[in-house]
Amino acid sequence: MTIINTIAEKIRQKNLAINDFFRQKFNENPAFFYNSIDLRHSSYKISAIDTNCYPAGFNNLSISGKNSAENLIAEFLSKNFSSSPKNIFIIPENHTRNMRYLENLAIIIEILQRQKCQVFVSTFNPEIISKTVLTLENQSTITLYPLQKIAGKLAIENENKQNIFADLAILNNDLTSGVPEVLNNVSTPINPPLAMGWHQRTKSQHFNIYNQIAEEISQILNLDPWLISSMHDHCEDVDFKESVGLECLAKNVEKLLTKISEKYREHNIKDKPYCYVKADNGTYGMAVWSVFNPQDVLEINKKERNKMNMLKGSTQTSKVMIQEGIITVDKINNNPCEPMIYMINGNVAQNLFRTNESRDDHISLNASGANFFNLENLPQENNFIDSKNNSIITYELIAKMASLASAIELQFLKNL
Repeated sequence: MTIINTIAEKIRQKNLAINDFFRQKFNENPAFFYNSIDLRHSSYKISAIDTNCYPAGFNNLSISGKNSAENLIAEFLSKNFSSSPKNIFIIPENHTRNMRYLENLAIIIEILQRQKCQVFVSTFNPEIISKTVLTLENQSTITLYPLQKIAGKLAIENENKQNIFADLAILNNDLTSGVPEVLNNVSTPINPPLAMGWHQRTKSQHFNIYNQIAEEISQILNLDPWLISSMHDHCEDVDFKESVGLECLAKNVEKLLTKISEKYREHNIKDKPYCYVKADNGTYGMAVWSVFNPQDVLEINKKERNKMNMLKGSTQTSKVMIQEGIITVDKINNNPCEPMIYMINGNVAQNLFRTNESRDDHISLNASGANFFNLENLPQENNFIDSKNNSIITYELIAKMASLASAIELQFLKNL
């Protein structure tokens, strides 16, 4: 049996205990408006490998995915507001020329508007100084409004020169470059919170929390927690451009590869251990590098140094996480793929799959050339899922663990 079928059977046996666990934990640590979770499945283990608190990609949801998201958003608003918000702002990335990203915004707007509220896209992009209408490839439009702060509340000025104040702001900007002044010290609820931005959040801290949750879940399921988690380490004060800190990085890569080898021997796994070196506070698939031995680090070439040196918004990499590599055995159209789970309010809205014909089964698939599928449009002759129900059950468990980890992470970040 693959690990997916094994875990699904254990979940069925312990379903009440698992549900009670998440109910209690999310009551103590409320789920964010949304997450997206990247998973990797190697047949012998499955784990979250990245958790995004400000996800794009909603344009890849199917009709049923949008309907599910609509219902989950209604639950989120009912749980968090005594009366449903009338004006909801979406605060986007500054990707005004990225059509795929704008299509993502259009779908978020569409789903939110089903809640019978007004939705405005309000941006702190300095290039947007007045109302700006952007046309998408399908000829639909998105209107951007300059974001303002008036009397400590987020606001925009509409076409009639009237101020409209937000009852809720949905943040879809990961704040890699920091929190702009317009968002500081406002009374308007912002979700996910500003503290979850990459200006202070780290992947290593997130996965410290995720791995603790894996320990607790594994006690319920009577499972080795390594089978649903990934080991990791980290290094600070790294400068890839100047080749500073590479000795520390190589040393920690060697230590992690040794630990992975020990687990492989314990579980009689014949694969070659490897790890990812990732920017500890990065996103969009940038600054991710597959490493198979410490010498790879010491002999890093100029191309890899340049790739690892910069993050989105010309932010320089200074801290890295070293994460256990998990090979993907899943394929669609003979191309490697990995599950992507879209969450609303800590619950699954849709299971998606990212494929990339330009990548192999060891490397991150979050790169140029990626394509997306969901459970409803998988090519029938290439359906890699042994049991769709077992996959759904297992993906949900892993994704909820990651979503919960981000919610718990907020408490840590608030104290920084």
